[in-house]
Amino acid sequence: MTDDHYDDIADDWSDYAEVPWRAQVLWPTLEELLPNLDGQRVLDAGCGDGYHAAALADRGADVIGVDASEGMVDTARERYGDRDRVEFRHGDLAEGLDPIADDGVDLVLCQHVLSHVTDLEPVAAAFARALRPGGSVVCSTHHPFHEYLVVREASYPDTRAIDGLDARPAVDAKSPSPTYGESERYDLYWGGAIPDDGKADEREPATFHRRPLEAVTGPLFDAGFTLGDLREPDLSERLDDDLLTEVADLAERPPRSLCLRADLR
Repeated sequence: MTDDHYDDIADDWSDYAEVPWRAQVLWPTLEELLPNLDGQRVLDAGCGDGYHAAALADRGADVIGVDASEGMVDTARERYGDRDRVEFRHGDLAEGLDPIADDGVDLVLCQHVLSHVTDLEPVAAAFARALRPGGSVVCSTHHPFHEYLVVREASYPDTRAIDGLDARPAVDAKSPSPTYGESERYDLYWGGAIPDDGKADEREPATFHRRPLEAVTGPLFDAGFTLGDLREPDLSERLDDDLLTEVADLAERPPRSLCLRADLR
């Protein structure tokens, strides 16, 4: 389902890549966690339309962009495939990242992909296999506290001002009374309503798996990583003042994202 969703929006993904939340909050936080990229071999795991893979290449890295959505890979190749230091391949994190050789990269960048994955243990193992000794994973994912509230309230906060998109996603939560410690699936219908017959929204929903913090970090530790850094991007510290005024209620909620760097022992 999620692959179909991203196939649907592949051509429009550039509208998402530079929205205020990503440009002012999420990406600057991740940049603070990145090492010097000059001459580094980098895997952009879940590369989308290739926007950030191209940016990493511009900073001196040799980049392999991998995505489970064939539509996204096609779009990335069309837009950035002619660059010398970046290439794009179809591959699924949940299936072991077969396109990447053992000890093939120095760094893995993974942006807001983990919450789409049912089981994080194979993903963490694939990262460890692909990284050279001493390599790192820099990733962002939905903050567990944010996702818990979304599921508990069966409602997504109004993020239109920071997303730059006219979307009011409807939440299809699977549990009527969730607790924070559970891991569970939920779907977002960006068309604003949960379809009764599967036809009310012409696009597939985005499927997510929310989990507590220990279930996010535990698989990385089990795969041989140590936690190098962890950030909870604060809208009030990073967002432009005029936008912050429009989303004062969001600033009072838990952070939308969790960003971390995990180093392979």
